[in-house]
Amino acid sequence: MLTNEGLLASDSTSLDAVNPLAPKQPHFDAKAKACIFIFMAGAPSHLDLFDPKPELMKLHGQSMPESMLKGVRFAFLKPDTATLMAPTSRTFQKHGECGMELSDLLPHIGTVADDILLVRSMHTDQFNHHPGQLLMQCGRASFGLPTMGSWMTYGLGSESQNLPGYVVLTAGR
Repeated sequence: MLTNEGLLASDSTSLDAVNPLAPKQPHFDAKAKACIFIFMAGAPSHLDLFDPKPELMKLHGQSMPESMLKGVRFAFLKPDTATLMAPTSRTFQKHGECGMELSDLLPHIGTVADDILLVRSMHTDQFNHHPGQLLMQCGRASFGLPTMGSWMTYGLGSESQNLPGYVVLTAGR
């Protein structure tokens, strides 16, 4: 009786009570139905996969300029450590109409270069990997905060009541 009349008569209230993660209508027509975000901690370096550095190839074996070291904290680089420039040994080719440069380590990803998004603008002041990863995923470099995927599921909902809209697979250590 309450669902047909009174407090729960509104469709949105009754749906939210049943499933607060039900898909929500966007403010505009959606162009994509899903997003698969793969973050692989411990994967090969972005320099070996997605980030060609042609200038670094020219500087191979030279000492790192003082301007790059001055006032910057590094996790494992000490002042008395040899700082020689060392580029990747991988080769890069342009793929797709977009001309995305990808290395030979991922030979088949070039076939979908026009269908994927490659973000090359991420930057952080964190000098260790793990705090930087937390900052990227949670917005802060500390534990216990909801991640980007949690907020996406909260804001957009999930189309399936039988499957989670967001999962994290850990290394199982």
